[in-house]
Amino acid sequence: MATKIKIASKPVHRQSLAERVAPYLDEIAKRAAATEKARMVPVENIDIIREAGFMRALVPAAWGGDERDLSDFSEGVRAVATACPSTGWVTGVLNIHQSGISLFDVSVQEEVWGSTPDTIISSSGTPVMKAKVVEGGVVVSGRGRWSSGCDHAEWAMVGIKVPDPSDSEYPERRHRQYMSMMHRSQFVIDDTWYSTGMRGSGSKDLVFDNAFVPWRRMERLDALNFGYSRGDGTVDSWIARVPFSLIFPTFLPAVALGCADGMLREYTKRQRSRKNLLSDAYGILNPAGYMRLSESVHELESISVYYKHLVDSVQAYGERGEKLTESKFFDMLGKFPFVTDRATQVIDRLFHGAGASAIADFNPMQRYWRDGHTVRLHLGSDYDTNSQHHGRSLIGLPPTPDI
Repeated sequence: MATKIKIASKPVHRQSLAERVAPYLDEIAKRAAATEKARMVPVENIDIIREAGFMRALVPAAWGGDERDLSDFSEGVRAVATACPSTGWVTGVLNIHQSGISLFDVSVQEEVWGSTPDTIISSSGTPVMKAKVVEGGVVVSGRGRWSSGCDHAEWAMVGIKVPDPSDSEYPERRHRQYMSMMHRSQFVIDDTWYSTGMRGSGSKDLVFDNAFVPWRRMERLDALNFGYSRGDGTVDSWIARVPFSLIFPTFLPAVALGCADGMLREYTKRQRSRKNLLSDAYGILNPAGYMRLSESVHELESISVYYKHLVDSVQAYGERGEKLTESKFFDMLGKFPFVTDRATQVIDRLFHGAGASAIADFNPMQRYWRDGHTVRLHLGSDYDTNSQHHGRSLIGLPPTPDI
């Protein structure tokens, strides 16, 4: 009797986010100037990134999400940023927030994802506003700054400072940092976004007037980072096992690399047609132009490989379910700004050799230059500060509030 051989079925290919959004990139690029003029990403672009699957990319499968690899998400954001940096930025920041929701109380997960995994979440994450403790929670009044894409969001993750209850006599003397979930009905959007870079990101202010936040919608920042939040262990997914402060800045290098990709494309195109007004020499014959192009390709390829290694390492940490030590946290966190910093250097090298018309409004190169540097200026991309934290950790010193 012949032995039956079980033939494994061929795995079905799931299109990457970059592949899914590729047919729409020209459409997004054509709207880039109008996006900047409107100072916010248009609804048409939001519909595209929803249809492509970005909204549910980092939502755990348990809540109906696609639970994609972090590298898949990052490459998708990079592709969008190449077409329009502002749309790439908003695509990254709005949908990276999904990764933090499963760290909150299950009731919050239900509120956010109960009806759809495509819920849009913006943020104003820096804990600046001071909350007042009341029965059952806190009350918040004030202004949350720079909430990118907030016009399209139903929820916002908002950083707040809460009086330290361990100081029974003077709790207001010290504050603890919390991340809170605030519904769109609890704040007013103030259109304050007038910026040189990321003009189309719509990073406006959220204004709160005695907004009540129950304790269940709040988590201490250290709890989110080191695995003892209310939601810890409630969802079985690598996404739910990565600290939010670690996964959040992973989208920033993707946007910077997308700007570098766009700059490389436009520089190459320009050198092929550029002509020196004084000598009539063609740019395509300029050896200095070759050298800038070659070095930029080499650097971009190398940091792209390193970037993928970093995002894969973050995901692998979540898949292993390891508890993150403070030293390892700073080790992993400090490396992403390096990629953004080097991507900006690629952008600068090409911009410096592109000629005077590169600064003209009609030239996309000036947009990639402005927006790439804006990514570099974000707190999560601050290479100076992050390298100091990382360096202190490497040499055996603890974190310091001085930086």
